[in-house]
Amino acid sequence: MASKLQGLKVLQTPYKTIAHHEIRTDVLVPETPLSGKRPVIVRFHGGGLIMGDSLYLPFYPQWLTDLALAHGAIIISPNYRLLPEATTPQIFQDVADFWAYIHSPSLASLLSSQSPPVEADLARVLVTGDSAGGLLCLSTALTYPRDMRVAVATYPLVDPGAPEFTTPRENPPLGKSVPESVYDDALAAARGRPAESSVTSAARLDFMLAATQHGRLGGLYARGLEDAAPAERRGYFPPEALAAEGVRLPVGGVTILQGRDDSVVPVESVRRFVKRAREVVGDEVRLTETDGEHGFDVDLRYDGWLKGELKRAVDAWLE
Repeated sequence: MASKLQGLKVLQTPYKTIAHHEIRTDVLVPETPLSGKRPVIVRFHGGGLIMGDSLYLPFYPQWLTDLALAHGAIIISPNYRLLPEATTPQIFQDVADFWAYIHSPSLASLLSSQSPPVEADLARVLVTGDSAGGLLCLSTALTYPRDMRVAVATYPLVDPGAPEFTTPRENPPLGKSVPESVYDDALAAARGRPAESSVTSAARLDFMLAATQHGRLGGLYARGLEDAAPAERRGYFPPEALAAEGVRLPVGGVTILQGRDDSVVPVESVRRFVKRAREVVGDEVRLTETDGEHGFDVDLRYDGWLKGELKRAVDAWLE
């Protein structure tokens, strides 16, 4: 399909249909025939919950393919409904339905129908996500800790309600200043429009950047949460989930990779989350900082320092 996916066979199937709209998941299987149950990587794509697609390759990390091929793993990566046409509860409902799908006979049937047949080892699951996908990764790890071995979040949007996403910024994300009117016009145009689950246009990227630059992303994320009870809110805000009684993480913990020069998800927001998480669960949460902007890893290979930083997580995944 493209060089980043070289060595993988792409299977595409809807995991749910709502209002006649099919929401797709991509299942990436190594082309080299392998025997036995295969470990699983679940990946949530980024895009500010506003844009993106499972196979939008500018956001797709090369090292993920390398990791899958190194261990004969299956990658399962869903789309989900996007803001602003959808609400945050609807996005998280999609994630819950996707989680049910990967544990359903439907996925097993899809894999067994391949030649040769493939079987997923759902006892060895690594969950990952980048940017807004990192938010979904962390939320999933806190919601279903027993269903995975380890979580790896890259430059995650850990708290959409934080000041970084509710107040205007002096320095625009990715160095591109977008007028606030772009946000207002796009929001007005979206009213009454059916939700989409795959959008990769330049206009949508500008909408996301404007929402971030002008401190509007937090308010957009909060729509539909006005009457949410504390227990429900915890599912949407990982820092609040840490306050839940008996909070648990996957057995292999959580690893976070973060660029110090990130202009979309400032490193300070991630540091605050990690500090709080360590107060609750100790060293089960690990943070690796490196020089780099948002998306620093999209062209990185699974070798060198990255392989070293992920070794503990990968060992926990495969043991």
